[in-house]
Amino acid sequence: MWLKAIILSAICCGLFHYADASESVNTNSAESDLVTYPVPPGLETSPDFTVKVNDTEVWTQQVGDGGMENLNVTRFACSGLQTITIEAPSDIRNFVIRPKSLDIDARLSGKELTFNIPGPQKLYIEIDDLPHLAIFADPLEADPPENSGPGVIYFAPGSYNEDVIRPESNQTIYIAAGAVVHANIRGSDLKNVKITGRGILHGNVRISGTSNLEVSDIFIYHDSRGWTNTLTNCPHSVYRNVKVFSFKTIWGVDGINPVSCIDFLIDDCFVRARDDCISIKSSNKEIKTDSITITNCLLVGWQHADGVTLGFNIDGLMQNVLVKSCDILYARGQGHTGGHSAFSIVCDNNGDVRNIRFEDIRVEENVEIKNLELIVTEGQRYGTNNTPGHIQGVYLKNVHWENPDKPFVIAGIPFDNHIVEDVTFDNCYVGGKLLKSMEDADFQVEFAKDIKFVK
Repeated sequence: MWLKAIILSAICCGLFHYADASESVNTNSAESDLVTYPVPPGLETSPDFTVKVNDTEVWTQQVGDGGMENLNVTRFACSGLQTITIEAPSDIRNFVIRPKSLDIDARLSGKELTFNIPGPQKLYIEIDDLPHLAIFADPLEADPPENSGPGVIYFAPGSYNEDVIRPESNQTIYIAAGAVVHANIRGSDLKNVKITGRGILHGNVRISGTSNLEVSDIFIYHDSRGWTNTLTNCPHSVYRNVKVFSFKTIWGVDGINPVSCIDFLIDDCFVRARDDCISIKSSNKEIKTDSITITNCLLVGWQHADGVTLGFNIDGLMQNVLVKSCDILYARGQGHTGGHSAFSIVCDNNGDVRNIRFEDIRVEENVEIKNLELIVTEGQRYGTNNTPGHIQGVYLKNVHWENPDKPFVIAGIPFDNHIVEDVTFDNCYVGGKLLKSMEDADFQVEFAKDIKFVK
């Protein structure tokens, strides 16, 4: 397959300009660099927006299922201060730059919206009734491989139809900026696998029994059934700066799902998914799910989706999960528990859930049904004959929900101690109001105990 990549690279180099990591656009600042990515062949240019960075036009892609199900995507690499100008087809009436926690000061002039960012950044921008715009300003790329060699499957700029890619241990799949690879990645019982680059993967990733898996930097979009990233029993692994967009199918197109993993990090990722953005699961009673960390992520639960959920599938012990410094922009849609929430624990099988921490989380206004859900079910929502589980030890600190009218559901079931217990709200706010007791918001609580508030 590496030979095919080299041949296609030679063909494509005659048709497309290749801006590699050494080609940066001069932004007239010794402390600022901009690297634009080549335009991959066969993809759609956005009809909605033209984006310039420091007066350099950067290609904007449109991908999706039509109308508001589309997503416009602008990608580039940079360091230092960048001035971004977005031009719409007509005068802009309304806009929102998310996450709102960044408090970006924008200047509006007719069809143009202009603002500065201090360096690498992920933004989600809504302008009038146009499909939304995601801007992914990557860090500058360091030491990418130059071509295929020992241990590298290299995709140079161009378009590839590979069906299935099967990495081996101690191997890197590198998708260069300007490359779009239409393929699913499959692997099992491996070690030291990397999937990286600044290009595009149109497909999904399903890897199991693999230690030291690293997925970084790529843009993954997925439009058929099946979780976009399924990582089963993959200890000591990391997803970093990965951008995920799932569309077309409603159910079963979760964004990133670590399943029965130990020591798994998801950092600085963007997910817009029609099903749950990030879902931590346990599928094996013999393998505990332990030490999962989600940090600095931007999450858009688009259709039937939480931002982050633990569950439904929890067969074994799940413990020591940290979700920190994340912005949840949307959480919408019905589901098997009466509707989705910004983030949740849904213990539907017979595993126990212990020592979970949500910290420095900002939940914006587009939460349709619930702010929070911590529930133990009877074990019949996804399967039958499951013994119910137990949730114990959930700590929420510095969490801000914008919606004061959405409920907080904390519920177990009334037999054999299948309850939710030991839940602490520490400096948490809803609608700008400090939560001091259950009277300060719509708490729907049953078969739960030891719910505390720290002022």
